[in-house]
Amino acid sequence: MSFTFEARTLLELGKELISSDEVAIYELIKNSVDALSPRVEILINVQLTYSDFKEAIARITEEGKSIEETLAFVQSCVLDIENDGAKAMIESLREARTADEFCHSLRSSYQELNTIEVRDTGSGMSLHDLKNIFLRVGTRSRRTENLAGARNLGDKGIGRLSAMRLGDRLRVKTSKSGEVHWNFLDIDWSLFSHDSKKTIEEINVDPIVWERKEAPSESGTTILISALQSDWTLVRFTDILQGRIARMVDPFEPGAANKLLTARFNGQRISIPSIPRELLDSAHAYCHVEFDMIDGEPVVTGFVDYRFRHRSIRIDERGAGVYSLAQEAVKRRAKRGHAAFRLVPVRRSAFEALGRFTCDIYWFNRRVVQAVAGLTEKMQDTRREISHWSGGPMLYRYGFRILPYGDPSNDWLDLDENAFGSSGFKLNRQQVIGRVLLETSHTALSEQTNREGLIQSDAADALRKILLWVVHSEMRGLINEADEIELIERRAADEDTKLVSASRERVNNALERIRRIVGENGKAEIADLSKSVSQLTTQSATLVERIEKVIAEAEEEREKFVYLAGIGLMTEFIFHELERAVGHTMDLLSAGSLRQSTIDSLREQLKTLHKRIAAFDELTGEKRQSKSKFNLADLVDDVLSNHAKEFDRHGITVRFSRPERPFMVNAVRGMVIQILENMIVNSAYWLKQQKKYQDRFAPQITVVLDENEKSLTIEDNGPGVTEDRRERIFQPFVTSKPTGQGRGLGLYISRELAEYHKWKLYMDSTVGRIRSGRVNMFVLDMG
Repeated sequence: MSFTFEARTLLELGKELISSDEVAIYELIKNSVDALSPRVEILINVQLTYSDFKEAIARITEEGKSIEETLAFVQSCVLDIENDGAKAMIESLREARTADEFCHSLRSSYQELNTIEVRDTGSGMSLHDLKNIFLRVGTRSRRTENLAGARNLGDKGIGRLSAMRLGDRLRVKTSKSGEVHWNFLDIDWSLFSHDSKKTIEEINVDPIVWERKEAPSESGTTILISALQSDWTLVRFTDILQGRIARMVDPFEPGAANKLLTARFNGQRISIPSIPRELLDSAHAYCHVEFDMIDGEPVVTGFVDYRFRHRSIRIDERGAGVYSLAQEAVKRRAKRGHAAFRLVPVRRSAFEALGRFTCDIYWFNRRVVQAVAGLTEKMQDTRREISHWSGGPMLYRYGFRILPYGDPSNDWLDLDENAFGSSGFKLNRQQVIGRVLLETSHTALSEQTNREGLIQSDAADALRKILLWVVHSEMRGLINEADEIELIERRAADEDTKLVSASRERVNNALERIRRIVGENGKAEIADLSKSVSQLTTQSATLVERIEKVIAEAEEEREKFVYLAGIGLMTEFIFHELERAVGHTMDLLSAGSLRQSTIDSLREQLKTLHKRIAAFDELTGEKRQSKSKFNLADLVDDVLSNHAKEFDRHGITVRFSRPERPFMVNAVRGMVIQILENMIVNSAYWLKQQKKYQDRFAPQITVVLDENEKSLTIEDNGPGVTEDRRERIFQPFVTSKPTGQGRGLGLYISRELAEYHKWKLYMDSTVGRIRSGRVNMFVLDMG
């Protein structure tokens, strides 16, 4: 005994699993592409729409209309009354003597006159293929080919059932090169309806050897679908072709869809557009990223070019950095802050399975778009063109789209969630046109049967995490920097405006000299000039006042932000450590294995946390702005001892040689603690990441106080940063931690607090990956 199923189950796989008519057509196109056809024809012939057909049947069977009245209605609905097939239909209907005869004739004519035909000249199918592959639902023939290195777009063996979605009748004409005859298959899908109680074995579908071919070398397949189940008009077919179908064959490649597809409605050719190059070139920002495994190490490279502001950055993250940003953050119940998430490392096998991919993202600031030369005449036209192609990055494999990424209902990279959750609405899906090109086979990144995305896997998760980081950290970060640039420009405008008073004085002096020269004859003209100068000065003074107010508010908010963000980071870290220590003890209690040594260990950890909290107290209340003289070496000792347990747990060696004499500084003690804490936490994080993915790695931190140079240097042997990135890491919200986990504030806060003391904090330009491959060296210059 084995499983069997009722015939109507096929409806679940075909008509009801395929989500739309355009997806069904796309599945048939992919089948032709997999058959290696250089071109695919899609021919729709319609003389009576499905709605009009049903209305005619209802009029004569339910409303009791006469044959003459119903015939007149049908005649009024025919799309081309001069069409030979339409004429034959009208004649046969006119000959009907009863309502039953009329309905029978109308159904027969509707089926024959209204068809969707998909033709290709690919490899075709033999009679054996029709019986054992085409009629075998879920066959693995394509998957077997993919495992052998083929680049088939499908491998589940159900795409052919999408024809069921389009119409109740399917006819297949096919043959392989070298065969003498065409092979033919006729399927009536209505036999598999929900009303049928037959099992699949009870419905016979027999392919046959059909007519002789003109030449044995001919090959290919023609799919003819009739008894259409939805309305097809020129407008609808055009919308589908220029909408979703246009996105399905990589629209970033000019003319790619038209090279592959020939589409006609009642003989009229319909072109399929590509994204205009002029539109992409007018984007305000452009990001290009590539991922690959190089010498066994994951590498993400590329750039973001913010053309509108003439700013650009390079992206170069590899090794531990990529492992870090691709981690999965798993929510812990009833936890908050950093402790609310547990980071699950990604395995090398996930990156290896993912393989190489590239990504291109174009961002448009819709508020400032202009007419595009050679494409649009005004701003509204440009906005409409952007809307036609926007929606977020679309995903492509071998140049063909994987649904539904980039659809209006699919925000797979959280663009809208992040944009609408902050001010400015920047980088939302209505402003983004993009694509991701995969070179990964189905065996590593398989699609869901219902074409609703990739099946969840480590490789799919790694793909999304990398792109989330690129979009939200790198690209969004650079765009947000425009706000700072704009503020700087306003300050420059402020300075320019302040020169107005001096300029006015010079202008008035010049006008006085002119008045003396021209005398009474030019008195009226000189008075008008003086009035204009006075008005200009008043307007400029008002502008200066407004700018000064904005700058004052921005400076006040900036100071609050830096202070509160620093407090927040340290608070979260302290309570994370407290929760970890107490939680570990509770676990031992629950297991009944608590010993005195465990209690002693907890007591020592709590002592360390008390020290942390005492240091935290330095940041609160009135002490925050109070400068005092203290020995910086003692403060470094305190901060390092606060991390001693953490260093021991992760095997991090710390080297700190105290200077022989006290290293005295006059500073806000709490702010200096923040600076040191943020740099130490940064080093510790990356050392832990490097240790996860590098065998026999010995993490270490070296702290040097140089009294002669008046500097503090913190160096670690972690993954390092590139020369291009050594300044960006001090920008707010720039991070290589998983999206949503790293705030990108620690180093930014440290630099801000250093500048408060007129100190400089920077990454030494001689290190990064330039020296010995992997090193971070931060220098706090107090000279």
